[in-house]
Amino acid sequence: MIGNVITSVLLLIASVYIYFESIQMPMLGGLAVAGPSFFPLCCAAFFTVTAVILMGTEIYRVISGKYGTEEMSYLHRELYKVAELKGKIGSNMRGLFRMIFIPAFMIAYGIALRPVGFEISTWIFLDATMLICGEKKWKRLFFIPAAAIAFVYLVFVRFLRVSVPMQFL
Repeated sequence: MIGNVITSVLLLIASVYIYFESIQMPMLGGLAVAGPSFFPLCCAAFFTVTAVILMGTEIYRVISGKYGTEEMSYLHRELYKVAELKGKIGSNMRGLFRMIFIPAFMIAYGIALRPVGFEISTWIFLDATMLICGEKKWKRLFFIPAAAIAFVYLVFVRFLRVSVPMQFL
């Protein structure tokens, strides 16, 4: 229940965003049926219809009271599942720590990429995420970031000529 409600709300938010972004696209003339905004508008319509169906299904289940052949109502059963999940999350603090800090490190990596440079920020980001995920072998902590930096440098900078904010290479 909670997951379906959250999914439908996120789909509605995405469809509104896509709609407002696509109506700003220029039209290719009066006769063009499928201009540049046609596909995004179709996606927005699909997201809206899917969200309304999903939300309607959940509202019907809550109003009807029973879910399946069980004695417990659908709403009470879903609230019980949420309480169980909250207990499991509370008992797994290491996983919660990873779930919070790895996206935070991704954001910090993106911010630090330009001023610090690709090499240093990538090395620190990869080492920090590997340490958070439980890697303790210093050889892996040294060679995996070095290999990743060398691979990205060779493929993207040397062969594809992509501009990467380098500090030392």
